[in-house]
Amino acid sequence: MKTIVICLSIVLIILFAIMFFEFFTLKLLGLQYDSIGSLVYFFVLYLLLEIPLSLIVSAIPKALKSVGIIQSSKGLLSFLLDTGLTFAIINLLDIFMTHIKMEWLGAILFSIIAGFISSKLKEKDEEPPLIDSEEFKEIEKGFELRK
Repeated sequence: MKTIVICLSIVLIILFAIMFFEFFTLKLLGLQYDSIGSLVYFFVLYLLLEIPLSLIVSAIPKALKSVGIIQSSKGLLSFLLDTGLTFAIINLLDIFMTHIKMEWLGAILFSIIAGFISSKLKEKDEEPPLIDSEEFKEIEKGFELRK
């Protein structure tokens, strides 16, 4: 029980730090809200939408790299997908939340900043193996042995 509480506390502190940075940046870029409750609700919805969707968006360039359609999973496509996802989520929440208002220019700037930070964090990630490489065949054999 102690381990769960410590792990949960660490995750909550990290999420709170990210949320504070995002709030400060969005506030500078024109985020307007009616109450603290609506602001908290905005960030909770933003995180609940962003976390699973970013996992999907991050997988797309890696899959395209594996099949040889693109040369790198860390390039312009990854940046554009991350930026587009952030912009779409902010605009979606802006449309459906009447107590939150975000100017489109601020949303674009925030999305570009978030996409840039995401691309910098992905620089150290390993590239996925090509589908016809020996490394991929070894991974595939490992899955066959588990069946």
